[in-house]
Amino acid sequence: MVGLTRETRATLGDLPLRSAAEAQARARWSGRPILASVTVQLPHRDPLDFFRRGAALAGDRFFWARPDESFAMAGVGTAWTLALDGADRFEHARAAWRALCQEAVIQAGEVPRGTGPVVLGGFSFDPLCPRTPLWDGFPDGLLLLPRYLLTTTGETSWLTVNTLVAPDAPPNTVSAGWPDEVATLLSDPSSDGAQPAPARGMPDLEDALPPEEWKRTVASVVQEIHAGHVQKVVLARQVYLRRCEPFDPAHALARLRRRYPGCFVFAVARGMRCFLGASPERLIRLERGAVQVTCLAGSIARGTTPEEDERLGTALLASEKDRAEHAFVVQALCDGLTEAGVELEPPGLPRLLKVHNVQHLFTPLRGRARERQSVLDLVAWLHPSPAVGGVPRDVALELIRERERLDRGWYAGPLGWMDRQGDGEFAVAIRSALLDGAAATLFAGCGIVAGSDPEREYAEASLKLRPMLAALGEETRD
Repeated sequence: MVGLTRETRATLGDLPLRSAAEAQARARWSGRPILASVTVQLPHRDPLDFFRRGAALAGDRFFWARPDESFAMAGVGTAWTLALDGADRFEHARAAWRALCQEAVIQAGEVPRGTGPVVLGGFSFDPLCPRTPLWDGFPDGLLLLPRYLLTTTGETSWLTVNTLVAPDAPPNTVSAGWPDEVATLLSDPSSDGAQPAPARGMPDLEDALPPEEWKRTVASVVQEIHAGHVQKVVLARQVYLRRCEPFDPAHALARLRRRYPGCFVFAVARGMRCFLGASPERLIRLERGAVQVTCLAGSIARGTTPEEDERLGTALLASEKDRAEHAFVVQALCDGLTEAGVELEPPGLPRLLKVHNVQHLFTPLRGRARERQSVLDLVAWLHPSPAVGGVPRDVALELIRERERLDRGWYAGPLGWMDRQGDGEFAVAIRSALLDGAAATLFAGCGIVAGSDPEREYAEASLKLRPMLAALGEETRD
């Protein structure tokens, strides 16, 4: 097994110790733990292999990739964790992270985005929804600062080692054990790498709600819309999939990364459980004041031929029902960004976003944030968007709590990352599944508007379940 080069081992071996000594001096003076963070450049390594090998070490893991941008991150272990509850979770998360970074000892130099101290943030869809044991370990809000972070941009990789130094911690213990652990994480890939699992035949799925009951719920929401109580409500379906042997998250991520290069491929693993998916929907990206948001609503299948694909896309663009649903999303996100103080460029007309098995109506938004705004400040203004909640937001959320009868947990919640400057990117965690050993819980949602038909909405939800079923090695019928 080939591990670190002698030069990299020598460089990192000195830096963590020196940074830890400086962090401990600050910790003794302040009486608080201080973060020590060191980043060095490496030859190209695959973050997915880093994630897979991290299963051999105790602790949490996460993965984030945008394949078509040649950008990926993988974190193993935790140097700092913050669990949050309640409606003010975004504000508390931002404040705690800013306070930790203000006093940190950081050895990084000139590095690209996604390197240095980077925290992963995951949040539930609705903190007021009753919780079930299904989502144990995934609280209303969670920030994870990895002990080891591998970031790859193009053909270059960067390794960050993070440690929280207590006032009374001996400096020589801070970097103890890292060379062997990092050598394991960065060893050359072998034949047991993260290759997609073979298809296993038709899956044996079980709906959390019987199909006819779910369709009756859709019909009842349509009645609420016709009565003028609400304009749009997004209802989720939840299905269970079980096997005799455990699922392998790395296998699923490998397949998602290959089939959905334009999506945000993500995973958060905590013990035996792993929440993962490939979301086409960016909630917010903030980079040096520049804001990017994705408005995504209205869906139709891909065609089996170029001609059929074009015909279906044209039908989606002409669909009055889908255009109305999409307009709700665009208007609400524009309103939220404006209220947050973002200077928005005028949005254009919706166009098509085509992924492996489905195409969506898509409108990008761009603008400039106010000075010192963090990505989490903007997440708080935008979540939940009408693409996963509804219009008006509060009325739609009440109907979801009353009628849906599911524990969404982190499904359709914001999931992403933030650096020490407050820049970062969050996606809406759709097209996702929660793995727990040999059991998987899959989620898909449909926007219910005045023109919704229960049978068609059920079929659309089935279409949206296919990416995760295929990623888990399960075939599906058209």
